[in-house]
Amino acid sequence: GVVLVWLGVTSVHMVGPKEEATVSTFGKYSRTIGPGVSVTLPWPIQNVDATDVTSIQRFIIPEGESEKLMLTSDQNLVDLSYLVRWNIKNLKDYRYRLADPDETVREVAEAAMRSAIAEITLDGALSGSGRAQVEQEVRDRMQRVLNFYQIGVAIQGVEIKKADPPTKVIGAFQQVTAAQQDAERDRSNARAWAQQLLAKAQGD
Repeated sequence: GVVLVWLGVTSVHMVGPKEEATVSTFGKYSRTIGPGVSVTLPWPIQNVDATDVTSIQRFIIPEGESEKLMLTSDQNLVDLSYLVRWNIKNLKDYRYRLADPDETVREVAEAAMRSAIAEITLDGALSGSGRAQVEQEVRDRMQRVLNFYQIGVAIQGVEIKKADPPTKVIGAFQQVTAAQQDAERDRSNARAWAQQLLAKAQGD
């Protein structure tokens, strides 16, 4: 009875609808099985490891409230926080290519973001259109690198959550921004006064 129970428990496997499972024989990869009921040789001859391959995984860089400073093309620093969404597209590669694929995805994301930010100015990094360009560039770079390493991961998207000047200089940056806005207001007022004066002169 004990043997039959052991054979049933270790030989019959139920894989969930969002999952796939790798089957290893004496620790070496044998095959991948999809959702549903599957039968394998009993443990320890074969081992089955199921993983959710459908749900989108997410992580934010940096974690918590810490700063993540990056250098722009005009030699300024920007404090970035961004979200990366990804999922598993090939479970065999994901499990057996690298020892820690999750950490690899994180490191590739940071390298790709630094490269993209280094190609634009600070104003570009802070503006909405510049952010969209960076997000697409980072996603494309990440996918190229991950495909090269063949770790079975698909990048679904990159979203910049925050792009600010460094905390230590944000006060000065706000003063510069305010001064620029004041200057633009004064220029607008001067243009309006000039038009009024010209119109009056033409009338005279």
